[in-house]
Amino acid sequence: TDGDGIDDDNEINNGTDENDPCLPVQAPGYTGYDAGNATWAAADCDSDGVSNGDEDTNGTDPYAVSPDTDGDGIDDDNEINNGTDENDPCDPTQAAGYTGYDGSNPIWASADCDGDGVTNGDEVTNGTDPYLDNSDTDGDGIDDVDEINDGTDQNDPCDPAQATGYTGFDDTNSIWLSADCDSDQLDNGEEIMLGTDPYNPDTDGDGISDGQEVLDNTDPLDECDSLNGSPSPTSDCDADGLTFAEESDLGTDPDNPDTDGDTINDGQEVIDETDPLNPCDSVGGTPPGSATCEIAIGNTIISADNDGVNDFFNITNIESFPNNTVQIYNRWGVIVYETSGYDNAGNVFRGISEGRATLSEGDQLPAGVYFYIIKYNNGSRFINNSGYLYINR
Repeated sequence: TDGDGIDDDNEINNGTDENDPCLPVQAPGYTGYDAGNATWAAADCDSDGVSNGDEDTNGTDPYAVSPDTDGDGIDDDNEINNGTDENDPCDPTQAAGYTGYDGSNPIWASADCDGDGVTNGDEVTNGTDPYLDNSDTDGDGIDDVDEINDGTDQNDPCDPAQATGYTGFDDTNSIWLSADCDSDQLDNGEEIMLGTDPYNPDTDGDGISDGQEVLDNTDPLDECDSLNGSPSPTSDCDADGLTFAEESDLGTDPDNPDTDGDTINDGQEVIDETDPLNPCDSVGGTPPGSATCEIAIGNTIISADNDGVNDFFNITNIESFPNNTVQIYNRWGVIVYETSGYDNAGNVFRGISEGRATLSEGDQLPAGVYFYIIKYNNGSRFINNSGYLYINR
């Protein structure tokens, strides 16, 4: 009845089931069955997932669980039945993450099922996925295969170390995001959010690490914003037209555009050739109230030849005292020049008459000795300064 090659009378007599083709249990290699019996053909006496009839057709043993020759986790009977190659560990193709293989099988271990250049066995040893091609476990932008070949750690996103500005990383990889590749107290993910460089501990180059700037509540992207940092030599943090290096050389304050407080920024004072550290030395500036400044006579000879040297009576620092008067007398005590608001710029004495003597206004005064009186206020003090000057023609 059941086609197992034992007639029903004997099965009844022996206490086995005449309707069960797998009873009695037969040893591997048994061939006494009736393959044409539908009951026997539909059964699976070795419980390997392939029916007796299919095993007979395939030429495999319906009474023996077949080996897994290629170690791919699928026994030979099933591979033959499914039309895959029982000698090819990569057939059938498996999805990434598949773990049904036999890692100790030499056929499987020597194959490379993901075609990434690393054998299955080496991938198992390295802890990588033998069914995943070009994976980058640590998200550092270098495939695991290449890291293994190069001797770097495929699970360490900071190995190999990368240079400042490296952008080959995968900023969606959780392993990479949680690492701190530049050791600046900020993990890579935090640096991405801040816009700082995860491979440079001091993105703005001010000498203070990005992490410390976050703790200090300063801007790690602004070299001019830090506690006790030093901007780059070419920076101009106070926007006064002088670089940090230039201010260091001059001794001016790189964070103060007007170091001497005379209302003229340091860069303009350098252009004007005045002293940015002296509140009493500027062109058009106003000394701070705390400054005590005096004028000085820049020259006592007026050459009046328009050669750019001693062409006018230079009263150093007079522009700091706009409430001033200047009088010039000839040898007979006659005023030949008088003005208010003398400024060493547009309002100056160049040896030209104002028409109060024998010469007409605009005429050149003759060579000789003249006497000057300068009056100005310095705070609460009213000051007179006088002396002689000489016009040379």
